[in-house]
Amino acid sequence: MIQDSLGPNRFSRRPDRLSRPARLALVVATAAAGLVVVGGVAYAGSPNTNTRVVVHSGETLWGIAAAHYPGANIEQSISSIEAANHLDGASIRPGETLTLPAP
Repeated sequence: MIQDSLGPNRFSRRPDRLSRPARLALVVATAAAGLVVVGGVAYAGSPNTNTRVVVHSGETLWGIAAAHYPGANIEQSISSIEAANHLDGASIRPGETLTLPAP
């Protein structure tokens, strides 16, 4: 009978262990990778980036659009707000909550 050069317990060897600095480096690298993933999710933006505003007395869609979409075409902004809120026109009431779509 031919015997293996490693002996009968060749599979019972303990696996090599990482040194303390190597384990620390592994923990730090894993934590850094986790932060990158979490940060990417947090700053990637959510699919729904709409803003909600409550209409105050005296406010108009024109004023709301001008305040929330600076530099944008006001008429297009108003149309977007009307479409997002299923409005038939520019008539809004105090206390009403409007969804302002992302620019």
